[in-house]
Formats: sequence, structure tokens, C-alpha cells
Amino acid sequence: MRKLMIVLLAGAICLLGVTSALAVKYNEAPMLKTKVAAGLLPPVEERLPEKPVVVKPLEEIGQYGGQIVTFRTDAANWNEGYMVLGAEGMLRIETDLSISPNIAKEAKFSEDAKTLTLYLHKGIKWSDGIPFTTDDVLFWYEDVLLNDDLTPVKPKMWSPGGKLMTMEKVDDYTVRLHFAAPHPLAKARLAHFWGTMNLFYIPKHYMKQFHPRYVPIEKLNKLAKEKGYDLWYKLFNYERRKESFPANPDLPTLTPWRLVEEKPESLLFERNPYYWKVDPAGNQLPYIDKIRLALVSNTEIVNGKVISGDADYAAYELRRLDDYPLFMENAEKGGYRVLLYKSVWGAEAGFGPNQVYNKDPVLRDIFRDVRFRRALSLAIDREDINEALFFGKAVPRQMTVVPESSFYEKKFATSYAEYNLKEANRLLDEMGLKWDKNHEYRLRPDGKVLSWIIEYFRPGKTRIIEMVTGYWKEIGLKVSLKLTSGDLLSTRLEANQVAMNMGDCDDTTDMMFLLDPYWAVPTSTWAEWTWGRLWGIWYRSGGKDGEEPPAEIKRLFNLWEKMKVAIDEKERIRLGKEILASQAENLWTIGTVGLAPSLVTVKKNMRNIPETALKGWDLFHGYAYHSEQWFFKQR
Repeated sequence: MRKLMIVLLAGAICLLGVTSALAVKYNEAPMLKTKVAAGLLPPVEERLPEKPVVVKPLEEIGQYGGQIVTFRTDAANWNEGYMVLGAEGMLRIETDLSISPNIAKEAKFSEDAKTLTLYLHKGIKWSDGIPFTTDDVLFWYEDVLLNDDLTPVKPKMWSPGGKLMTMEKVDDYTVRLHFAAPHPLAKARLAHFWGTMNLFYIPKHYMKQFHPRYVPIEKLNKLAKEKGYDLWYKLFNYERRKESFPANPDLPTLTPWRLVEEKPESLLFERNPYYWKVDPAGNQLPYIDKIRLALVSNTEIVNGKVISGDADYAAYELRRLDDYPLFMENAEKGGYRVLLYKSVWGAEAGFGPNQVYNKDPVLRDIFRDVRFRRALSLAIDREDINEALFFGKAVPRQMTVVPESSFYEKKFATSYAEYNLKEANRLLDEMGLKWDKNHEYRLRPDGKVLSWIIEYFRPGKTRIIEMVTGYWKEIGLKVSLKLTSGDLLSTRLEANQVAMNMGDCDDTTDMMFLLDPYWAVPTSTWAEWTWGRLWGIWYRSGGKDGEEPPAEIKRLFNLWEKMKVAIDEKERIRLGKEILASQAENLWTIGTVGLAPSLVTVKKNMRNIPETALKGWDLFHGYAYHSEQWFFKQR
């Protein structure tokens, strides 16, 4: 797999074989030349840093122009946006899962890993032309992270040793992070989601107008009420959209494209005239002018858009490998090519019985019995799923890390993953879960039929869930499905109203397992996935909120805390394997099949897109593919 190299222009002369003339003459897109000629923009040389970051294209130098049209099915789901539009972190993750410089040209740890110094590129500008400096990082730290209204619970990711990090401004382009304990994972944090806008830096010059440190709070609260919010910090969060990938046309950005039009049915992005990267020929990136991200109601419509040739790029929403023949059959007519990437999902569908489901204490206690979770796993015919839905190309397995991981052991992937109805029934019998008089369903200790609902929001997963619930019916369990919206599911999960949910389980590579092993340790309280949300709240609040977990969960929290600060790699791996051994024995998350080929469709003339690559959240979706160097090849 060819890795895109990102280097400073000064270093590019040697590494890329170009001449110093590159620093003299720059090129820009025709649509920007027109604005320069009209006096609406300064010349490209004034918009770029003195030493722009150079991106070496995957295949060839591109051509300017064109618009990408892509689709999403959930208004609250930004993943296809990340796939196409990219984000910009302090550091960045590459297609081979390595970490490279980005906004920060260098990130240097102290010997004890308690201090991380970030050296920022000089001359980067926001999309409105205002210089980007360490003040934008300090604004996030001092005015957002330390503000109790905006951040009432301080993130543990920046609190190694139990104490929130401190931040020191050295100069306009150098900042130091100081930790109470070693934080060897800090670079990984900054290379992924947590190093992007709103999560590590914010445009101070724009957002300070909504902050009481800079504007009287009375005036802000009045403004908030005029815009429909009762308090200033709600308006602040609206203006920044709180996500790292914002949908606010007025909010400046560092990304290749900026939002220029926001409608309920679509978002339109246009090239950022101040984007700070160029190709080796001195062409300011991105190559493509515009991107339209349209909202549709379901994945079948997305499929139709692909087949008809209306989708220039589709990836995240293509969740069913069994659609592959359909796409191949229509590829010539639709003018696209079909790529098969390798997913890093440890489970195409992982199931998390909610062990803190206090709405139904009887069902909760059944879920907490490890014999029940083992029975659920043993009843799943993974080979059948693989052949029926994945053409035999996935891997029947238990939920665990990918085989390439330093933490992987084969026994973790095979634990209770064989198809064994006899043993599954024996375990349920041992629990005392008797059959009803018709021998159709098993009964709970209170005499009710043992039943629950699986709630999920990805329609592409319906078939695999239906197969799994069919297997569970064979051992007497009455399980139904409920497809809902992402927003509604998030609300219900946050309220601990969901008995069981389903997710495709990522965070399986070395870097992401270290950062958030949510399927093995209930660290996360994020909405899409939880099997012990109240335990996670207890952990993150320092025991003030949530529910105190049992001893084994406390042990997992302790192992993860030690793993995060371990400088010695062997010790880190040992601790991680202890966590995975607990997952293998206790089945906190029940896996099905994983590591399946994953569909991507792109227009035939779209170039500089990897023909083969890894795909999934571990790569921050499409962030690693460098969409700024994609282009439409013109004949």
C-alpha cells in the first residue's frame, strides 16, 4: 500500500526531487483566479504559508475543477462527511495506520512522556484569512475545556494520573502539554478525532464573541434568548456545532472545503481559498471545487443513486457486501468502479446486552450471567452468516482485535465462537430458564416469556440481525428488531432505555484499542454503543454519578488506566492482553463475523483514490485517504 507522504516544502526539494523554484511560483484553481482578478481575494502567494505543506499525490498531479456528490442517511451522522471532506488534526493518521505531521510539523515528547511539545506550521490561515496560532489552541483549553459550563466533566483522555493536563504557550507557534503522569498515547489522540477542530483548537477570533470572558454575560444571555437558547453556553455550542466537523457556514475552518450552504436536504461545500497545502508542482489544493453532501432516507436510495451514476463517491453507507453483484452489474452504465477495501471491524455486527438495564431488573440479571452470554454466542451459526451475506469472504470470529494487532491471540478470536446449540441449551437449562408449555420460548424467573428488543439505526445491518435473532429463537429466546433514527437511539441510550443494541465494532487496531476499547471495557458513554453505560458514567465521574460496577469491571478500568500510561511496550501489551482475555471469557460484546471486504464506489474518472485500503473508524473513515488530492481526470 503506497503511503502518501506529507512534508514541509523546504524538505520536499530533497525528498520529492523538485527544485527550489517551487517556492516561487504557485498555481490556484480557476474559480479562485477569477476572485483574485476581481479584487475579492489576495494573490495565492499571500494566502499560502511561506512554507506550505506538500502532499505527494497517490498517482499523479491532478487537475482543477468538478463537484463530488455523495449521500448520507442520517442527519446526525457525519461519517460520510469525514470520508469525503476530511478533517484537519494536529497530527494525522495515514493509510498504513502510522502517524504523520499535519498542523503540527513536529510533536516531541519529553523523556518521561509527561510533556508533549507541539511545533505548529507558521503561516496557516483560517478560511477567512485570519492567521492560525497557538491562541486558537489556548482558547480551546482555557475558555472551553476549563469552563465548567461548556465542559462540566473533564475528559479523562487529557487527565492521565487523574489530573487534567495543563497547557503552556511558548510562542505563537509552540505549545506544551504537561501531564501529571506519562501520556504516551497523546500523539495518537492528536492524530485522530480528538485532535481536530472543536476538540483541540477553535477559531478564537470568531468564537470569542459568544464567550463571557470577552463579552458581558448579560449581553450574551440576551443574545442567546433572541436566538432561542436560554443560556449563553447553549448558544456557544450551537455556533461551534460542538462536533469536530461543523455545519456552521459562518465558522472558519482549516479543512480543504468550507461550508457555504446549509439546507435540510443537503450541505454544499466549496474550496477553502486559504487552504495551506500544495502538490509538488506548487498547485494549491484541493483539486476539486465543490462537494455536495445530500441527505436521503435510507440505504436503498443510496444504492439507487450509485447505480444511476448520481453518486460520485459512496463508502460509509455501503454496508452490505451482498450488494456487490448489483453494483458490478451496473458499473458500466453508472460510470463508476467498485472497490473492495478491508474493514477493520472486529464484528460486522456486535451485540451488547445491557448489564445495567435497570428498567427491567430481571432481564438485567439474566444479561449479567456469563452463562447466558456464552449461550447467545454459541447459538450463532457464523459460517452460515459468512456464506449467506459475505460470500464466504468474512471471518467467523468472536469480537476481539484484528490479527495484525500486537495484542492479538488466536484464542481470543475463537472463544465461544463455535456453533453449538446443544451446549447453548445446556447453559440455559443450568440457569433454570425453563421452556413454556408449548416448548416455544423460555421463561424468566418471574414466569414471563424471555424476550427483548434490539434497537439499531443502520438499515444495512437488518439482515444480519434477523439471522442472529433467528438462531436465538432456536434456543427459545424471543428477540425482535426495532430500526430507529440515530438521534432517537442516542436519546434512548443516554437515558439507559435500551435492552440491547447492535454496532459494527471498530477500535480493533493497536492505536485505537489503546484509545477506546469500548467493546471490552465500558469506558465510553457515547450514544451509539454501550453495554455498561452507567458503569462508564461512574468511571468518568470519579464515582460521583452512574452505578458502581462489580469487581471485574473495576479491574478492567484499572488495567486500562495502567495500559494508557505504560511507557514500556511489553508491559502495555501484557495489560492489553489481560483486558482481551476478560472479553474472551465474559463476552461483554458478542461478535459474529468480522474483517469482511467493504464496498466503495467512485466515478471512473476520479483519481488518486486508493484501489485497496483499510476502511473504518480506526482510520477516521476517509481522513487517511487525503481527499484534498482527489481529482476528476479530464480527457
